[in-house]
Amino acid sequence: MKVTLSAERLDASASALAESVGAHFASRLWAADSTLWGPAAEPEASIRLGWVSSPERWRPLVGELETLRRELQSLGMTRVILCGMGGSSLAPEVMAQSADADVHIVDSTHPDELAPLVDRDLSQCVVVVSSKSGGTLETDSQRRVFEQALRDQGLDPRERMVIVTDPDSPLHQQAQEAGYRVFLGDATIGGRFSALSPFGLVPAALAGIDIDTLLTEATSAHDALCRDELNNPGLMLGAALAASHPERNKILLGSFPGLPGLGDWIEQLVAESTGKEGRGLLPVVDSHLRGSADGLVVSGEPEHSDIAVEATLGEHFLLWEFATAFACQLIGVNPFDQPNVESAKIAAKALLDDPPTAPREEREIAGVSVWSNQALPETVNDLAGLVRQWKRLLGARSYGALCIFGERSLSARWGAVREALEADLQRPITLGFGPRFLHSTGQLHKGGPAEGVFLQIIQTPSAELTISGRDFTLGTLVLAQAHGDARVLAGAHMPVMSITATRDQLEALWEALRA
Repeated sequence: MKVTLSAERLDASASALAESVGAHFASRLWAADSTLWGPAAEPEASIRLGWVSSPERWRPLVGELETLRRELQSLGMTRVILCGMGGSSLAPEVMAQSADADVHIVDSTHPDELAPLVDRDLSQCVVVVSSKSGGTLETDSQRRVFEQALRDQGLDPRERMVIVTDPDSPLHQQAQEAGYRVFLGDATIGGRFSALSPFGLVPAALAGIDIDTLLTEATSAHDALCRDELNNPGLMLGAALAASHPERNKILLGSFPGLPGLGDWIEQLVAESTGKEGRGLLPVVDSHLRGSADGLVVSGEPEHSDIAVEATLGEHFLLWEFATAFACQLIGVNPFDQPNVESAKIAAKALLDDPPTAPREEREIAGVSVWSNQALPETVNDLAGLVRQWKRLLGARSYGALCIFGERSLSARWGAVREALEADLQRPITLGFGPRFLHSTGQLHKGGPAEGVFLQIIQTPSAELTISGRDFTLGTLVLAQAHGDARVLAGAHMPVMSITATRDQLEALWEALRA
């Protein structure tokens, strides 16, 4: 585990690093000192520091999960489908990508994303439903859809679903009553800090990933991060990230060799932890920007970075959790709350509970439907003009946010758009799929620096799925989530352009955005 800083980063972070050693931040954190972030954060911090315990506490799970995996395999279940959001899906996703394991992550409510899954033969699948609170609307909807799909195929959900949740959550109670297998987490570990708990370990182990080695790596990191020393890699990383805030508040994440997908996990941890009270660090995954006046290049390659982090996956998990908690102290925010995440949830629920009598007023341009809280000149009459209008909204410190309420199976095409926009505008461009990003960068969008310029794309579903026991469909839900998020952003006076398009219309939109 190694953190390498450029000469400029070494100089910028030297004072904060020395002060942290003198104040014994590292040893106090591992002693679960909830006073580290000030009096206002102490009540929340006092119930959110379970992650500082040694990862060895979860070692008994290794044998238990291996036994279950073999049992499921003997019944023909060799594929894992994971239903979860945010911290319940991002850590297993990077574990699966790094190990090239067969785990299908379901963190979408778009019917075109779920329909191909539930329509196929599920006899070889175990469905893991993962929710800390046990009340997450997206995960509850996914669970209901898969339960019905299993029954429709004559399969017993009790044999094919595994539940991961916190003790005494609504999901825990439902699962017990239904007779499902249940693995319990620790309620004192927040979702984005839960990678090395059952929320990361259970789906990974069921997919055949070596969690024993992962825990060994993390335990080694835990021992190194406990020390109040200048060369503590967690202190170095946290200080280097936060020392120039707010002038340099964009974290341009490059590649981490051998660890595909790590940036997406870092994105949630850093954005949701730091982005509040008008402050925050914006992670930009797969960024190719260099020399940005307000950005820091962070990757696994020392020769190309302001900050280089070289570690195994288990080490990365604990290192970034530690460094993020430290960076939050330096920035002056509570790392464990997410006050603005709830605003989009409330807006979406309001639209579901009491749909507006008339839809929001939209304008048709080149066949797509457009809504914006910014004035659209009448002269804008094609997609190229629409894109130019959006680009003009970006200023010298802005970031552009592509917020896609559509199929994640199209992520490569949207990634190419993101890269082209970044090269053209020389500003950071983030890419998030809704509602997934609402549990990640959504907090920073609304609670962090008011620098975002939002382009929301709603892909009109071609499929539809009912949700057993609900009076709304998945299509209705994803539309309420998209409209709710746009409403909250606009209410905070953020520039938002929302485009609703069919799958067939996306090709022309991609061309206009890349031009």
